Amino acid sequence: MNQKIKLLVMENKIGTAKKIVDSLTAEQMNIIKMEINPPYISIELEGADCPWEKFESWLKREIPEVVSVMQLDMLDFEKRAIELQTIIDSMNVGVISIGKTGEILYYNKIARQQFNLSPDDINKKINIIVPRNIYDSTRAISDKDGIEFSQMVRNQEVHLFIDIRMVRNKYGDKVGSLLILRKIEEVRKLMQSISRPSMNTFDDIIGESQSICETKQLAKLVAETEASVMILGESGTGKELFARAIHLSSKRGTGPFVAVNCSAVPENLIESEFFGYEKGSFTGASNSGKQGLFELATGGSIFLDEIGDLPIHLQAKILRVIQERKLRRIGGEKEIAVDVRIISATHHDLQSMVKEGTFREDLYYRLNVVPVHIRPLRERKEDIPVLTQYFIETIGGKMGKEKIEISDLALEKLKNYSWPGNIRELQNIIERAVIFAEDIIEVEHLSFEETAPDKTKDHPAPEGIKLPVDLNEIIAATERKYILEAKSKLSSSREIAKALGISHTTVINKIKAYDL
Repeated sequence: MNQKIKLLVMENKIGTAKKIVDSLTAEQMNIIKMEINPPYISIELEGADCPWEKFESWLKREIPEVVSVMQLDMLDFEKRAIELQTIIDSMNVGVISIGKTGEILYYNKIARQQFNLSPDDINKKINIIVPRNIYDSTRAISDKDGIEFSQMVRNQEVHLFIDIRMVRNKYGDKVGSLLILRKIEEVRKLMQSISRPSMNTFDDIIGESQSICETKQLAKLVAETEASVMILGESGTGKELFARAIHLSSKRGTGPFVAVNCSAVPENLIESEFFGYEKGSFTGASNSGKQGLFELATGGSIFLDEIGDLPIHLQAKILRVIQERKLRRIGGEKEIAVDVRIISATHHDLQSMVKEGTFREDLYYRLNVVPVHIRPLRERKEDIPVLTQYFIETIGGKMGKEKIEISDLALEKLKNYSWPGNIRELQNIIERAVIFAEDIIEVEHLSFEETAPDKTKDHPAPEGIKLPVDLNEIIAATERKYILEAKSKLSSSREIAKALGISHTTVINKIKAYDL
C-alpha cells in the first residue's frame, strides 16, 4: 500500500533530504515521487506497511531533523496539477500544451472537441492537426496573435483563431508552447458587439446647417456628463453615429461600446441577450453560461437603438438595472454589479406610447434625461451638397474613381428630393451613381425610391403650344441637333460630353442611337 506523507524539517540542515532517502530505502521502502519545497519535503512511498503511529515515531527518531509528519491524500504538486487542469478545462477557449520538440503534452476539453483529439494523440506531433505554416516547433521563438486557421481536420471543418504563447524556463530558454484556440464566429461576434469607435468623433459628423451644428454642440455638452441620453430622429439620420461620438468624447471613451438594435433581436432571445444566463438554465443553453450585453458594456456605454420596440415586460428589468446598477442572469442566484451609461435612440413618439400604455413612463423619464433631436435631411437641405461631396470622395476612392464629379443638374435633383430614407438613402444613391457614372454623375445616374416633388404645377405649359404633342420626339430632335453641332466643333466624344454636361458613355450611346 502506498503512503503519501509531508515532512516539516529544520531549516539550514545540509543533507537532510539525502538522509531521509537513505533511511527509507534502508528499510526497503521504495520512493515513487518526491517534492522538495523547503521547509517541506513531500514523498509518496511504497512499502511503509506498519501502523501510522509506529512509522511516524520511527521516522522522527531516525531523522532528528524531521519536526513533524503528516499524511496526505495527494502530494502538493499533484494538487496543483489538478487545480491547474480544472482551471484550464473551465476556460471557454481551447488550450493545447506543446513540448519543446512539438509533441502534444496536454489539451483541455474544448480543444479536444475542436480537433477531435483522444488520449492516443498525447506525445504525437502537433502537426498531425496544425500545419507547419501555423506552428513549426523548429522556428517557433516568439508569441503570435490572431492566426486564422481554416481547413478539414479528421473529417470535420475547423475554423479558428489561434494565439501562440511561448513557455520559457527561468533562464529564458524555450521549453514549450501553448496554443490558445477560439472559434472564429465567436471572435467576430465579439468584434461586432464590442467596438472601440475610431473615426466616430463629432468632427466626423458631416453637416454645416445651423440645425446640425446646434445638435452637435448639445451632444458635446452632454457627453461630458454621466446623464442618460435619448437620441430622437427618423431612420437614417445618423443616431448611432451620434451615440458613438458621445461615448468617445466621454470619460468612458476608453471602455467598451455595445450597440444593440432592440427591434432586430428575436423576442424569445432578447432577455438572454441583454442579461445573460447561467449554464443549464434552459434547453440549448451553453454549458459555460453566457454574459449579457449589460455585463459586456460594464465600464463603458450601451446603445439601445429603437428602444421603442422593446417588449413591455423587459422594460421593467432594464429599469431595475438602471436604478440598482445590478442584474441577475437567467437561472442565476447572485446579483452582478454593472456600471454602464445608457444611450438610447428611437424614431417612435414615446410620449404617445406612454399614454397608450405600451412604454413605461418611469423608464421613459429615466432614459430621456437629455433628449438630442436630429432633424431629417429634408429640413436641412443645405447639408446635402457637403454630404454628397463627402460620399462621392469616400466611395469613389474605394472604387478607384477619385476624380469623379457631379453635375449641377444632378445636385439640384438631390436638393429637390424629399429624402424619406435620410442620409442613409443619400449614401446608397451616391454609391449606385458612382458605380454607373464614369467621370461625372448625371441625373440619369440617380435612382430614387420615391418620385421627387412635382414642380410642373408651378410651371404650366406656355401659351401658344398646341397639345397633345410627342414630347419624346421633341427631346430627341433637340438632343440630336446639339450633339451634331458639338461634334462638328469638337474633336473627341470626351470634349463633347464636357461641353454638354453629360457623361462620356451617354455621348457615345446617343451618337449611335441618332446614327451620327
